[in-house]
This record gives sequence, structure tokens and C-alpha cells, in this order.
Amino acid sequence: MGFMGGGMWLSGIIFLLIVFAAIYLFSNSNRNHTNKTNALEILDQEYAKGNVSDDDYKKRKENLKN
Repeated sequence: MGFMGGGMWLSGIIFLLIVFAAIYLFSNSNRNHTNKTNALEILDQEYAKGNVSDDDYKKRKENLKN
């Protein structure tokens, strides 16, 4: 095979590592967004039930947006 064959394998491995890293980062950021959305939905439901005061609701909602 020589040097070129070995270089091709190394290039392929590096390419696959980049692809896997991109997939991991994308799925991780998507998961964080989903968790924040779920928390906001729960807060909205608790506020609608009257379990959370107006001031507390505003503070918690602002904290979840950050």
C-alpha cells in the first residue's frame, strides 16, 4: 500500500471523527433547548393553576430564558 494508502485511512478516520463530533454537538444543543421548553411549559401550567404568584412566575420565567 505504501504511504498514500495509510494517509487515506488516516484522512477517513479524521473525517469520521469530525462528522461524529458535529452530530454530537447538534443533538446536545437540541436536547438543551427541549429541556428549557419543557420547563417553561410546566411553569406556565403551574401559573395557570394558581400555584405560582405573579412575581415568582416572572422571576422563574426570566431565569429559564437565560
